[in-house]
Amino acid sequence: MALSAPLYADSSAIAKRDAALKEIAACLRRNEVSSKECKNLNKNVETLEDVYRQGDTTVLPTLLQFTYLTDFFGESLIADPDAFLNAVSHLSQPAQHAVATGIAGGVLPGLERPRFDAIRATLMNIPNSSPVYPLARKCLDRLETENALFLVDYFSPQAFAQDPHDILVRWYSTELYALGEKPLRGDTKNPDAQVYRLMVLPTWGNAIAVRIDRQGQRYGLAARRLDGEAGYGPGKLVEMKDIDLNADDSKTLETLIQDLDFFKLPTSDHVVGFDGDEWILEGVSQGQYHVIDRWCATSNTRKRGLTAFIAFSKFLLHKSALSQGPTNKGHKLL
Repeated sequence: MALSAPLYADSSAIAKRDAALKEIAACLRRNEVSSKECKNLNKNVETLEDVYRQGDTTVLPTLLQFTYLTDFFGESLIADPDAFLNAVSHLSQPAQHAVATGIAGGVLPGLERPRFDAIRATLMNIPNSSPVYPLARKCLDRLETENALFLVDYFSPQAFAQDPHDILVRWYSTELYALGEKPLRGDTKNPDAQVYRLMVLPTWGNAIAVRIDRQGQRYGLAARRLDGEAGYGPGKLVEMKDIDLNADDSKTLETLIQDLDFFKLPTSDHVVGFDGDEWILEGVSQGQYHVIDRWCATSNTRKRGLTAFIAFSKFLLHKSALSQGPTNKGHKLL
């Protein structure tokens, strides 16, 4: 009996593993979570997680298909980075990207700081001589972008809400980081600085940022565009324009800034909704920083007191010379 117990336990574990793999395969073929083939999906995934933790690495390719398993991904990467990344390296490029996003904590809400630090240290310690080094750098880039608020202080923790882990701070920081933008709050140290940055984030469209910086009597303009859908991930930087505005355009811009009366605008007008598009405008002038956030700013513009804001935004977007302005589901926003 003493010898047969471990054998029974082993065979039982193998049987559970195989049953879980079979049911998961049937569920994936059906590709319908509400189907009868998927009724035990969560339980089966948990079974494979336990099996993997007990040393059976054969189940990892199956688990990598479930990119919401952020805790499991992080735990497995930290425990055995070479084995985990080697398994990921055999996936298609889109699947590798999806796993990298899972490691990063998903598009939102990202990771807590201790887990972020642990995963980041693990990825940074992969030597460049390792065959998985390129994949480790890809995962590191995704990790840092999705958790940019830990690396760059774009906004104060209470910029949009009292919650220090406010989802908007995370989201907007991620997009600005992917856009290659710097924090504007540091410009308050220069009393002569006059800088404004408009960022438009459509749920189903590219993130766009247009920044203007006064240089003497004229303004310089810098525009950036990402190729992702802002509601689902920033994507990569695909367009950059840097333009010196002429005297007439700079004068027009000064008038638009005066009409905007930016520093008297409340951070939020409390108009919110699902999806749509977010319009974020930051500004620094005379040593002061301010930020406002408007959901679907082109809707009910006059009623919400956004006429001057839209005029200012339209000017910036037009002068940016980007190949395309902000769109959502293919529809132009301006």
